[in-house]
Amino acid sequence: MKYYVLAMAASVALAQSVTNTYIKDLNGQRVQAESVATGDHERTEITQNLNGRRIPMQQTDERVLKQDGNTKVVEKIVRKYDPNGKLASTDRLLIEEQTRPGGSTTRTTTYRTDVNGRMEEIQRETAEVESRGSGTKTETVIERPTINNSFQAVEKRVGVTETSGNTTHEDQTVYGRSENGGYVVTAREVKDSTRAGNQTTEKDALYQAVGNNSQLQLTLQTVSTTATRPDGSESKEVNLYGSSWNGHVADNQSGPQLREQQIIERGKGSGGVTETLSVRRPTTSDPNKLGPLTRISETVCTGKCQ
Repeated sequence: MKYYVLAMAASVALAQSVTNTYIKDLNGQRVQAESVATGDHERTEITQNLNGRRIPMQQTDERVLKQDGNTKVVEKIVRKYDPNGKLASTDRLLIEEQTRPGGSTTRTTTYRTDVNGRMEEIQRETAEVESRGSGTKTETVIERPTINNSFQAVEKRVGVTETSGNTTHEDQTVYGRSENGGYVVTAREVKDSTRAGNQTTEKDALYQAVGNNSQLQLTLQTVSTTATRPDGSESKEVNLYGSSWNGHVADNQSGPQLREQQIIERGKGSGGVTETLSVRRPTTSDPNKLGPLTRISETVCTGKCQ
């Protein structure tokens, strides 16, 4: 554990960017909640536990194993840690991308350590991308092992992206396996983005099957507006509407209700790039009305920040 902390500190020192997120504790004091160090091929996330000790949450290493003509193979190692900072699991992802005129095929194979520390194959994902005029079509199939250790397709996603001028439209449908072995629609997400001058408006709508009814219903909607100022700073307002909230779907509502409003301010300063998040949420006295705007966090990025 001591060795890992030293290695982690060296990683932070050599990283291209370090992002620190601060929140206020129960006494109103500003405390550091999370730190992310990102380099060319490595990303380390550090948090603070209940005892105030800084511990790793996740570390990601990525390297190119092969790049030859139209084929590229990347290995990604993801290490996840428990609340005590002890290594909990390790994922190894092999990502092979083959490009061709008008499209590409990407195969991602995921391995995970079992209780004995041995790597086992847990998922295969194949994504086919095809160019279509001003847009693309992507079809992704996810396979997981069965009881007999053979792999079976459990989910399919079909998405279409179209761009026209300053407007982008994305439509993705998710299919899950039914009891009879066929596919049924489980969700659909529609995204629209439009830029006009210094302002970008984004709308994201999620449709889900509610209860025993297989018909999709609008359960979550996000509407955001981002304004860019002449000095490069940004102000973003995000309104979240939902009948699906905290993992629960209510089927007795006429439609999604306004659940939260976020105000995100981002700009450069002497200390780096700073982003503040303020939120308005319903109060306990009136769950149908948003309360006052409260600052939730402040994030400061130093180094090579986007």
